[in-house]
Amino acid sequence: MVEGFAKVIKYALFLANVIILVGGVSVFAVGVWTLADRSFMERLLGNDLYVTSAAILIATGVVVTVISFLGCFGAIKEVKCMLLTFFIILFMMFIVVLIGGILGYVFRSEVEKQMHQEMLMSVPLYKNDTTVTDAWDALQPYFKCCGIAVNYDQSQEVWKRNSNFQSSDKRVPESCCRRRDQASVRQCQGDPGNYAYDKDCYMEMKDFVKNHALILGGIGIGIACLLIVGMMLSCALFLMIN
Repeated sequence: MVEGFAKVIKYALFLANVIILVGGVSVFAVGVWTLADRSFMERLLGNDLYVTSAAILIATGVVVTVISFLGCFGAIKEVKCMLLTFFIILFMMFIVVLIGGILGYVFRSEVEKQMHQEMLMSVPLYKNDTTVTDAWDALQPYFKCCGIAVNYDQSQEVWKRNSNFQSSDKRVPESCCRRRDQASVRQCQGDPGNYAYDKDCYMEMKDFVKNHALILGGIGIGIACLLIVGMMLSCALFLMIN
C-alpha cells in the first residue's frame, strides 16, 4: 500500500475518476439530445459537422464512462497494469474528444457560409422531396418562423419560389401558420402577413445552431481537460507504486 503523498495522489485519482464519470454521462446525454431532438435541421444545414461532432461526443461519453470505472478500481487496488491501461485509453479518448470539441467550435464559425444557400435551394423542393418537406414542417413551428428573408423582402415571400404556393389561396406552407385548425390555416395561407409567423427561419436557426455548437465544443474541451488531470494523476501513481 502506498503511503504519504502517494496516498493523496491515489484518492485524488479516485475523485478525478468520479468527476470524469459524471462528465462522460453528461457528454453522452448532450450528444443524444442533440441528435434525437434536432436531427430535422441536418437537411437544411448544408454541413454535417454539427451531427458528426455530436456523434463523436456520444461515443466518447460511453467509453469514458466505462473507463472511469477501470481508473477507480486501479487507483483503489493500486494495480499498475490497470493504471497503465487506463492512462493509454484516456490519452486516446483525449484526442477523440478534443477533435469532437474542435469540430463543434469550427462548425460554429462555418455555419453561416452554407446554411443560407442550402435553405434557399431547398424551398423549391418543398412538397417534392419528403426529407426537405419534413425538415421545413418541423423547423417552422419549432422556431415560430416562416421562410427566409431575401433582398429585403419579408421572409414569407420566399415561398413564391415554390410552385405550390404561387396561387392567391395558398401562399405559405401550413407549418407557417400560428393556429392549426382548418379554418385558421385556410385564412393564414391566403393572407400570411397577418396570420403566419413572421420571423426569419435562417436567423432563428443560425443563432440556435451557433449557440448549441458552442455548448458542444465547450463540453468537449472541458472533458478533455478533465482527462488530462486523470492522465497526470494515473501516471504519478503508477510511478509511486513499488
